[in-house]
Amino acid sequence: MTTVLVALLGSGCSMTTDMPARESVPLPPGFEATSGEALPERWWRHFDDPRLDALMTTAVQESFTLAAAQSRLRQARAAARIQGASRLPTLDGTGEAAVTRQRGENTEQYTGGFAAAYELDLWGRIDAATQAASLESLAVGRDLRAAGITVTAEAATAFYSLLRQRARIDLLQAQRENNRQIAGLIDVRYRNGQAQLDELLRQRRLVEASEAELATARAEAAALRNRLAALLGRSPDALELPGGHEFVEVPAAPALGIPSVWLNRRPDLQAAWLRVRAADAEVAAAIAARYPRLDLTASLRSTSDSPSTLFEDWIQSLAAGLTVPLFRGGALAAEVERNRAARAVAFNEYARTVTEAVAEVGTALSDERYARERLESLDRQVALAEQVVQRLRQRYVNGVVDYLDVLSALTTLQEAQQQRLEARWAVLLRRIDLIRTIAGGWEQTDTAVVEETG
Repeated sequence: MTTVLVALLGSGCSMTTDMPARESVPLPPGFEATSGEALPERWWRHFDDPRLDALMTTAVQESFTLAAAQSRLRQARAAARIQGASRLPTLDGTGEAAVTRQRGENTEQYTGGFAAAYELDLWGRIDAATQAASLESLAVGRDLRAAGITVTAEAATAFYSLLRQRARIDLLQAQRENNRQIAGLIDVRYRNGQAQLDELLRQRRLVEASEAELATARAEAAALRNRLAALLGRSPDALELPGGHEFVEVPAAPALGIPSVWLNRRPDLQAAWLRVRAADAEVAAAIAARYPRLDLTASLRSTSDSPSTLFEDWIQSLAAGLTVPLFRGGALAAEVERNRAARAVAFNEYARTVTEAVAEVGTALSDERYARERLESLDRQVALAEQVVQRLRQRYVNGVVDYLDVLSALTTLQEAQQQRLEARWAVLLRRIDLIRTIAGGWEQTDTAVVEETG
């Protein structure tokens, strides 16, 4: 059956406007199924690879992208504290000294005191504005989590892509040596009058083709190294990486169907919904701004002609002021409309993010499934192609088959070997994509994260 993704974080707080809104997004039936065990919070441990563990530590600590996101979070929290201060009274100390000269005589006067002011939040304007700032701060915190998942996933993808490229270079080198050996065999046969010159030239061209592929593979490896260095906030020369290209076995895939609770973990969805709620609070604040404001003021003041007696006599005062907005040229009504439109934008952005997230997870699941099927097929193709090359090579040596048959079979085998290598690593990379789409666990280590109270 069709299930519905209800507002991710909306259960704790009710809406404060009368705006009609679509508050749910339909999900396909498969997302209701249970699925495998949850991934570890530090998702990269899913692969049990010490090389990746060390790399992720560097990515989390050194990434400029995450450093900027953390700074934006501190900025948003400070803005929330500034707005929250509006709920409290203000208290100022005052002091003044004056000298008046009249008819040749100087008159001194000293004044000191305190002044307090407080706005009674009759219509909830201050509370709504404070809530909006707090929700935005929480949304920025989710942005940091999303950035962490993105950075670590990109770094892991770049790292394993680099290892894949190293493996491809080794394979191409082995293929080049094999092509050279066959070229040497044909050269001997040509000198003995058993082969044609065009056969030798074709094989030598295949050797050169291997050289060209090697140059391309090495260039791609250098580009991946540079990409990885940038993700880690390092220069390529300062990047230290383990050697080799040992493949990591990918754990079994989760059962088809990701429960909606996994989608709810996605910080980009959480941030989008928090911004819907923040926009809703902004609407409430704009509506309340059209109503009268009541301000209370109090002062304690002392005046004296000498500093030594300044604080002996005090004058106290208490006042209340009512401000009623009568005419603003339509500005207040327009502000309400602007915030309502902003709220509609925020919700539609949230809905778009949800539907895109559903598509991303579905694509990641199917990509991994088909990548595994392709790898199995390529394993069988390589085994068959190796048998063909072995049989044709022996028959060519015996003068039974033409060289073009051998060349065609050899080219087919080498292409299949390269495709199998790419497919093997593709399974691993598709798993990283799947983990990223379900927010597989990058955990924000900032202990100052403000928890939502609703």
